[in-house]
Amino acid sequence: MSAGDITALQLLGPSTGGIRVHVAALAGGLERRGLAAPVLGPAGVLGDLGNQAGDVRVPAGVSPLSLLAARHDLRPWRSGADIVHAHGLKAAWVALGGRPRRPLVMTVHNVVLDEAAGRSADFQRRLERHVLGKADRVIAPTAAIADRIIGTVPSDRLRVVAPTFPTAHPGDARATVREAWGVDDDTPVVICVARLHPQKDLETLLGAWVSVVSDHPTARLGIVGEGPSRADLEGLATKLGIERSVHFLGFRPHAVDEIAAADAMVLTSLWEAIPIVLVEAMQLGVPVVSTDVGLASDLLARADETGRTGGSVVPIGDVGGVARGLSALLEDPAEARSRGEVGRAVALELFDPDTLVGAVADVYEEVV
Repeated sequence: MSAGDITALQLLGPSTGGIRVHVAALAGGLERRGLAAPVLGPAGVLGDLGNQAGDVRVPAGVSPLSLLAARHDLRPWRSGADIVHAHGLKAAWVALGGRPRRPLVMTVHNVVLDEAAGRSADFQRRLERHVLGKADRVIAPTAAIADRIIGTVPSDRLRVVAPTFPTAHPGDARATVREAWGVDDDTPVVICVARLHPQKDLETLLGAWVSVVSDHPTARLGIVGEGPSRADLEGLATKLGIERSVHFLGFRPHAVDEIAAADAMVLTSLWEAIPIVLVEAMQLGVPVVSTDVGLASDLLARADETGRTGGSVVPIGDVGGVARGLSALLEDPAEARSRGEVGRAVALELFDPDTLVGAVADVYEEVV
């Protein structure tokens, strides 16, 4: 069977971040190659990112009744499919059972972490080992994740394929965006795109900003996003005496505009599955300071012939490391732009959509 004859169901669970962006981009790329790749998941999970073929109630938790309901939803789709491609642990759990049997490809967008799993971490680890051991092929988005699961997944069933994202293109000019913020072209601007939620550890960012703005008094920090922690974070900024240099910009439907208008981007998350904003910043030539989450180490460790990288990676919760990384970028704008260009080259090479979609199609051909 050739790739063009394959129907590969794309099954994902509840998602509001980079995973659903990846699935929408992957499905669109597969369809353009002639494969059928209907996307299934909780009602409305794709939002306006693409067409969702049907609803499957993939649970966020581990309730057996929720599992049975999701498998019931998936059953009518299986007969016309050659493959079920599950994105994430819960989706793979749903896809593993049911008839007729279909090969299971699973993308591990992240391993089970105590911070994310909470009290169910032990159960989810056992479930992870079970599902990984049963999948016909497992796709890891980074070499680091592949290294963590190689003992559970035989090497002949494990593939490393970076996630597929649309290439970032700003809609508004830098000057237009900055004018809306009330800053001119010479003002040093750092951007953070993050939900205002404890996972993003914006307390570390604000703590670091105290030092950054002390060294660079005209610098401004823009935080794009909304969430339950907004009031607490605004109160912390006031308590730290940095409220005049920190702008809580709220939700932006096209945050690449804000990223492209900045001199640097920062990510201080405690954990991430696929930090799409990191990839977008690199594609836009904006240097990044990030905690060691998701793809950060893989991407920001890649140097050009001069030894420059597209930014720096610091330990999670390292206030001083974040401050030093940002201050270094603001201290030497020309060097920061050079580092941004290194990041752009890395991102455009590693995240070429046609290449990545082709690599996934090759995995499908292996198993049908």
